[in-house]
Amino acid sequence: MSLKISKIFAISLIFSSFLIDINYGSKNVNANVKYPPANKNDLDLYHGMGVSFLCNATRKGFDLDFPKTLNVASATFASVVSQKHGGKIIERKKEQTVDMKKLQFIASLQLVESALQVCPDNVPEKIEKQFKIETERLKKLQGL
Repeated sequence: MSLKISKIFAISLIFSSFLIDINYGSKNVNANVKYPPANKNDLDLYHGMGVSFLCNATRKGFDLDFPKTLNVASATFASVVSQKHGGKIIERKKEQTVDMKKLQFIASLQLVESALQVCPDNVPEKIEKQFKIETERLKKLQGL
């Protein structure tokens, strides 16, 4: 059990180190720093890294718990948008501040959708069913 926990910790640490600049010592603290909003290329990069992490961590041999791994990947996605971009994205050519919980939820859905295409054998049936239910619910909400 502790081996699984250490694998989750190590993988999430490696994953987040790619996304977060940990070189704090060379930066000046400035309360008025303007972070650039995440554009489509940024979001695509973070998404691609999340899918890669999710598929690699849940493949045979690692066998990490899919829901927990998905939570780490989506939380890291939202955290990076928050830390590197001040919680802002460019959507429809407008800068918008996003709610981090909503962003994490949407990232989870998008990561599951991609995992179903890239590594479908890693996605538990229960997660696939939940994904279908949530996407149908969102389609109905958008139709209103």
